[in-house]
Amino acid sequence: MRRILAAMMAALLLPACAQAAQIVMAVQEDEAGGSRLAVFSAAADTIDTVPGQETQPDAVMMAIDAQIEARFAQQKAQVAVNRGTVMQTGSVWQDGKTASMALTWQGEQADGSDGCASMGLTVNLKTGEEILLSQLFSDWDGALAAMETIITDDVLDGMSDYMEYAELLPMPTDNYAFDDFGLTVYWPEDRYRYFDGTSGSVTFYWHELAGFIGEESPVYALAHPDVPYSTSEIEALCMSGSVTRMQTPELGEKLGDVAVWYRMADPDYTTDALVYPLERMRGFAVEIPKYAETEEDETPISAIRASRVSMAGLLTTGKTTDTEVLALLGEPAREQAYDEDAAFDAMLPPGRSLLYEISGRVLQMHFDEDGVLACVILRSAMPEGLY
Repeated sequence: MRRILAAMMAALLLPACAQAAQIVMAVQEDEAGGSRLAVFSAAADTIDTVPGQETQPDAVMMAIDAQIEARFAQQKAQVAVNRGTVMQTGSVWQDGKTASMALTWQGEQADGSDGCASMGLTVNLKTGEEILLSQLFSDWDGALAAMETIITDDVLDGMSDYMEYAELLPMPTDNYAFDDFGLTVYWPEDRYRYFDGTSGSVTFYWHELAGFIGEESPVYALAHPDVPYSTSEIEALCMSGSVTRMQTPELGEKLGDVAVWYRMADPDYTTDALVYPLERMRGFAVEIPKYAETEEDETPISAIRASRVSMAGLLTTGKTTDTEVLALLGEPAREQAYDEDAAFDAMLPPGRSLLYEISGRVLQMHFDEDGVLACVILRSAMPEGLY
């Protein structure tokens, strides 16, 4: 009896389970009359908690709704639809603590002008407050300098002198969003536009910024994923026809289908391939054979290039060495040296490539003259002309 009474008393001392609210973000794309509106909203979802941990969601949702209206002008967008054509695309990344939203708005804008705008908003789901870009970093000055260096080296260096809107520096610090794969900064369209006239952006991949992101950051887990890296992930990626888990084109997709979903710049040429850079995926490009028997749009993608990637967390451009790759993957099926002329024809820096046959694909690891990984190329077949 004493033991029963003791158990009952102990149970009374435990905190009773209660219901609390967790804020969840959503975006709904509504189409009507040739227009499409992306409408963001906050809602409360109940979760179990204990006394003293309950939250009051109404004030938080009101704060978030105010942030959304101030940034995305949803009421003015509805008015713009009544006057003309508006095409919006929205996305939300969230983890229960933080939400990062992005919106692309083409057509008639909130002020009545015609154009394109891309914008982002990141909020704390516990307080409803906006999270500034600088608050993601433990070393903001270092992070900003690193991002502007990437812009200089990767974007401006290869940009046509004839582009009218190419004022990328200084980098905007008040318009961004992020997801599982990286941080995207958006420019006003009067400063940076793509070749097709839409407003420009630059995505910085988490592995490029990880050194500036501390444990207190809301994106720490994204930049420092706690996952076991293994060669089996490399094999799985090769089998899937991609070099990353990001949403990218895959081997075998028709070029015309890829063009629908990805913005591609005009092609460059190697000795035997057409190489199409993906404008919104810095460092990525797709290839088709130069002398394919099919029409260009009907030609399957024969190779995917990535000069800015961390494949399975093990093969990282600008970091991984040829010695490390040999230790990880063993001896390659083929090896190819590239002097300056051969490298120019292949659109690669001088150096050498190790080519591995994995899961029915060919993984080409190209290293610069210092032996550092410069480009990862996944091919559907072994290139001709190799020794």
